Amino acid sequence: MKTKRPYAGCLRRLLCAGILLAATTVASATELFDFEPAFDPAQLTARSVTIAVTNGALEIKGTVPAIDSGVVFPLPKQAQDLSRFRFVEADLENTGDKPLRFTFWALSGHGWGGVSTFTPEGGPAAGREMLAPGQRATFKIDLHTRYPGEAVYTSATDPASIRWLEIVLGDNRNLPSLRVRSIRATGEAPAQVHDASRRVRVPDVTREPAGPGRRVYQQLPGWEKTSVTHVLTLPREWKPGVKYPVIVEYTGNVFYHKFCHSTGLTDQGNLAYGLARGEKFICLNLPFISADGQREQRDGWGDIEKAADYCVAAVRAVCEQFGGDAGAVFFVGFSRGDYAANYLALRDDRIASLWLGFVGTHPGRAWKPADGAGWNKVGLGWDERAARLKGRPWFAAPANLGAHVHVDVEYLEDRPSTVATRRWMQEVLSRRASP
Repeated sequence: MKTKRPYAGCLRRLLCAGILLAATTVASATELFDFEPAFDPAQLTARSVTIAVTNGALEIKGTVPAIDSGVVFPLPKQAQDLSRFRFVEADLENTGDKPLRFTFWALSGHGWGGVSTFTPEGGPAAGREMLAPGQRATFKIDLHTRYPGEAVYTSATDPASIRWLEIVLGDNRNLPSLRVRSIRATGEAPAQVHDASRRVRVPDVTREPAGPGRRVYQQLPGWEKTSVTHVLTLPREWKPGVKYPVIVEYTGNVFYHKFCHSTGLTDQGNLAYGLARGEKFICLNLPFISADGQREQRDGWGDIEKAADYCVAAVRAVCEQFGGDAGAVFFVGFSRGDYAANYLALRDDRIASLWLGFVGTHPGRAWKPADGAGWNKVGLGWDERAARLKGRPWFAAPANLGAHVHVDVEYLEDRPSTVATRRWMQEVLSRRASP
């Protein structure tokens, strides 16, 4: 008997649809995942759930309460170009006895923020979908959606390279029970396809040794018995013995909402690389650390003192080992990381002395909150920390990505805010170099 490959049916239909669409403008649809009996669930990645194929559907069952349980659906290389299609649709059914909250994503990686079922007209609640017990519905992702703000040049994800789809079951109180009957590409792409050639392409993080142009995981000495790591990126032109300015970045919380597919982990940070474009700067993506010191803290501060210690040690190491210029270190962060410019980066004299300047993604928010305490007590102790600024410059150019958009891709396009931020950083470096 001939064994059927797990993706053979869906891939064959996808490639045939591509040939058809190349010859006609009639909208078509093709199954990406139709869960035939030969489909092997082992091809998927499950987080805090079990998965099984039954009666032509994928059954997903929660095992433990988790904020980001779910399933990743990787697309084979030959099937990742969905630019001819307008939508990805999923036919979903809540088979549990509790309401089910989730987000459904099409993701490209390489710094693209990804796109969910959010539409610009949907308002602040769009993208976080709900299914009542027993309810079945179809949910649709527009692969060509752009952020609705001013001077946005490309779509929110790359339709020509959809590397994986993902269903995130974002409720840490109830165990999800979900049936996925099919996932398909549908509709005809818009006449105007946005040019992505000017967008910075962020390399994947690997476990190779550090080298020119690579983004790699590293672990500081003394942390070997933990899972705590950071990400180091050397510029493409990097050479031993040459000094390079450094950008230190901190990510936001774990957060799945509308355009924001945020894991809360260091390897997802895009701001530093977008500013550097892989050139002239060393980039360090550093972790928040859990209270027990064993893992990255994906939400909130964790042990902020441990994070400060790690930061000081990591900056020292990159200056000693890779030519980082200790007098030219910038701080940048997204969301939680933006608040950390205050709460972490000015925590004591030792860490405050690291910085040449601060890049803010939301003007004024990182400093003294209007209500005194602010998010997660970020405003408490502000006066003491403010004294440690000592005239160090801070700059923020509003990204203008649009209302209700909260995502860390501000610096991946050459939009006015990006150009202004890069220019400011060069001016700060020039003033420091002047006699």
